[in-house]
Amino acid sequence: MKSLIAVVAGIITAGITGFLVQVAGDALLLRLMGLDPITAQGAAEMGTVRATEALLVVVASYVLGPMAGGYVAARLAPSHPGRHAMLVGSFQMMFGVIALALFPHPIWFSVATVMAFIPSALAGAALARLSSRV
Repeated sequence: MKSLIAVVAGIITAGITGFLVQVAGDALLLRLMGLDPITAQGAAEMGTVRATEALLVVVASYVLGPMAGGYVAARLAPSHPGRHAMLVGSFQMMFGVIALALFPHPIWFSVATVMAFIPSALAGAALARLSSRV
């Protein structure tokens, strides 16, 4: 039961962290570009004028979300913290791959998406191991 709680808490943490990174990154990009996201024109320009920057924000959320989730899962895991973190990363990656299948993306983004989740979650587990020693 503790393992299930650890993984579910990690997945929830990863989702919330990824969402917050995307919201903050998009707000920063909009401010830097001087676009108004409320208008249809501003929202359209966000995806066309600065598509690469917008995708980089998504990649950042794909790294930081699973890292935070892997950290939480590893800290709560009764044993084998790396395995718990990897489950969180795998779950996140499954949804990332579904998103890739729904819309066309540049190749670099597809590669970054697949490569981001599990290593980031394992990095979170490594940070949990380091913080437990302190």
